[in-house]
Amino acid sequence: MELTHEDLRHCSIAGTLSLIGEKWSILILRDVLNGVGRFDDLLGRLQCSPAVLSARLKTLTEAGLLRRVGYREPGERERFAYRPTRAAVELLPVLIGLMQWGDRHLKDGCGLMEVRSVSSGLKVHAALLDEAGNEVPPNQLKVVRARYPDADAAPGDAARSQPSPSEAR
Repeated sequence: MELTHEDLRHCSIAGTLSLIGEKWSILILRDVLNGVGRFDDLLGRLQCSPAVLSARLKTLTEAGLLRRVGYREPGERERFAYRPTRAAVELLPVLIGLMQWGDRHLKDGCGLMEVRSVSSGLKVHAALLDEAGNEVPPNQLKVVRARYPDADAAPGDAARSQPSPSEAR
């Protein structure tokens, strides 16, 4: 069955981009996932305005991608550092995929960093894998309506998870 406009309106890609699809959000996640979590350190690395950084950190924290951890330097007031949550760590393949794409298709100054395995030293890359862990080439992909075991597990309204009359036959 073809995807409908309603299905596309509830697309996970669109929903994810509405949360993290802005440049600064992605770069904040990149840095926090690499151990940079203090506001001043992020500000120095990103070179964005403090207001933009504060707003993005607030959004990412409220969305459950970052958590605030208090710390206090001797003689200073309490401040907060940001740490990634499991949800943020699950975005690593997306960030690595963006990096790979940039390395291949953008030329000016790209490709200055790579991600390597700590244990083997080998380069890490994002890949398309099926549920069994087998690599799937792009020409073998097909987007279909998700199958949910019950209406309670489906995002959006329950009607979308019900089979159409033609599917039920």
